[in-house]
Amino acid sequence: MGYSRYVRDEANIRKTFARRLRYLSRFIQPGRLLDVGCAAGFFLDEAQRLGWQVQGLDVSAFAAQYARERFGCDVRQGSLLDQDYAPESFDLISMWDVIEHVPDPKAYIQHSARLLRAGGLITLATPDVDSIPARLTGRRWVGYKLSEEHVYYFSIKTLSRMLDESGFEIVDVRHVGKYVTLRLFIDRLGMYVPPLANALALAERTLHLSERSLYINPLDIMAITARKR
Repeated sequence: MGYSRYVRDEANIRKTFARRLRYLSRFIQPGRLLDVGCAAGFFLDEAQRLGWQVQGLDVSAFAAQYARERFGCDVRQGSLLDQDYAPESFDLISMWDVIEHVPDPKAYIQHSARLLRAGGLITLATPDVDSIPARLTGRRWVGYKLSEEHVYYFSIKTLSRMLDESGFEIVDVRHVGKYVTLRLFIDRLGMYVPPLANALALAERTLHLSERSLYINPLDIMAITARKR
């Protein structure tokens, strides 16, 4: 239910990350960045272009090697809790669609606090279990359909509390979307409104629009940015 061709979808992923970086510039200027769950390194490369000094980390050996070889980034493979990054060595730590996958999310947040300088930021995106789409669709919510990948589910309240208890002050909360192909959007729509999805699929095939990109925000993915006290 997640990405079926992550590397091939590079253009849309980059557009999503560029949009998020523009938003983050309201709160912080370029410095030292650690992207936890950096995947193939597209966020790292977008950040580098804006002047960030970047490092990445991912559990996937393939992803870490890909990012190192293609972008020349310092990318490690493994768990955040097993790394020896120097304390207070980063200005920003990002975790895009990561915290819901790890077995001890609070440990990840607390360890991030140790790695950030005073006043540094952590920014996270994760499904919002308390969102209107989640409530309306119940078991059909795509967040639950990813249950083989998602270990924990958070609401704005519970994630904010975890951050607060780990030494952070919330500075921004919002719901974010992603740039996706029309084909992927129709596939997801089919989980909720099959007749409409089938009609759009027919139009998409007729007009050859499967790779057309659009920004979709169903208001069920929350992004929280918090500052280390």
